[in-house]
Amino acid sequence: MNIQDMLKLPSMKGAEIIAGKEQRHRLVTTISVLEVSEPELYSQMPLKGEYSGNELVLTSFAQIAMDVEKQLEIIAILHQHSQLGIVLYYVGLIIPQVSEKVIAKMNELGMVLILMPMNRMDLRYSEVISEVLSYINEEEEELDQQKTILLETIRQLPAPHQIETGLSILSDKLKCSLFIMSDENEVLLSKAWPRSLDSALRQAIARREINIAKKNDPVELNQVIHFQTALSLELPTLSHSYFLTLFRKKPLTENQLAGIQTIVEKTIKYFGEEQLLNTGQQFFAACQTGDFYTAAMLAQKAGIDVEEPLILYCLQRKEETAAIFSYQKLISYKERNREWIVGNKKAKSVHPVFSLDDPIADLLFISKELSGVTGIAQQMKLIEDHIQEAKQVFPKKTCFYAEDLYLLEDVTRETDSISLERYLDNELLETLAVYFLDCNESIKDTSDLLFLHNNTIKYRLKRAQERLELSFSQTASRYILIKNLIYYRKYRDKH
Repeated sequence: MNIQDMLKLPSMKGAEIIAGKEQRHRLVTTISVLEVSEPELYSQMPLKGEYSGNELVLTSFAQIAMDVEKQLEIIAILHQHSQLGIVLYYVGLIIPQVSEKVIAKMNELGMVLILMPMNRMDLRYSEVISEVLSYINEEEEELDQQKTILLETIRQLPAPHQIETGLSILSDKLKCSLFIMSDENEVLLSKAWPRSLDSALRQAIARREINIAKKNDPVELNQVIHFQTALSLELPTLSHSYFLTLFRKKPLTENQLAGIQTIVEKTIKYFGEEQLLNTGQQFFAACQTGDFYTAAMLAQKAGIDVEEPLILYCLQRKEETAAIFSYQKLISYKERNREWIVGNKKAKSVHPVFSLDDPIADLLFISKELSGVTGIAQQMKLIEDHIQEAKQVFPKKTCFYAEDLYLLEDVTRETDSISLERYLDNELLETLAVYFLDCNESIKDTSDLLFLHNNTIKYRLKRAQERLELSFSQTASRYILIKNLIYYRKYRDKH
């Protein structure tokens, strides 16, 4: 079903598209509800390969009805997750009106905004959800008629996980699990339905011989029968052979199997074989989507001991270039202008391979010691959330550690502040900020950076201590001061 079809449903009578009208032919494969008070709560959801760009969310912005800026943040996050758009309820009751800023933003991002009839409290999310899902389920048997629409939808997916996201579309549409396999029976990409079945199905694949001649072969899994089919993928121009293994509680018809095979083959041809063979991409995608079983297997394949401490590195690319390093017993993945690298801490001096003077790449981040793969997604999110403000608060640093970003995360607008500006003039404030945040409490480095004599720096530090009535030699006082200096730099231009 597309947006136009959806508007014809009885539960949507009177609804209209007020932004993104050019998207009215886009396919809708699923629908969900969104009601959050803080945008960052929604931003914690994984990004990699999970969202097909064909999901609509129903909301009334109830908890942020009067805060247009937060509404815009939510829209930006939905766009980052490749969501299709929003169905907006209870305008005129909960939310007074739709902001022109919201409409402009949705148009700018190419997202659909559907306005339900205004001043109607009798409307129910459940009615639309029930009708849409019922319609979509009825369409399952008609995959052959929808191949062209599905392929066009997949071709428009944003980089760099198009093949994996294409599997998400098919998995959600047909309520089936799909595994792209190498000719050595290795799982290269997968999307289980429901997602929690991925690990169990991989183990089932490992235990069984793949029989391409047999379709809808019953497999018992946790006392539930699933029907397994393996299909050879016809990709003669590629350097390797691949096949597709499918699982579903209800047998797939010949037409459905043929349609899935065609869509997967054309998707791989369109986006290229490298997405199947990129272990780094698969590893980090598995970490971010919580598929730690797959991540651990991929790490072991690369020679990483997941029972030993791991370290995550992030390189910031200064230019768009191909990867220039050769790694042994490391997993690396280049994403836009960043490269992510994971290895064992015990590995021989991993990080001298990166040069901070390199004109192509700068070492941006080194994680704390990680026990297993479960902490990698958390560290990646820490970077995504705080690296820009880290550059603002610590402008002289080129490499950050997890402790720096955790400290930034800990300092918010709600943090108790001693309002340094009440006690110190700009000269003393800037000197303290440079001394503690930029120069690691080095008098010489501070004097060099500010082009002042060492004695001038010492005099200013003494005056600051007297005015604040704090002893900089005491750990607790120094910690309080550093947090307040971070607060000062983080929010000084935002008052």
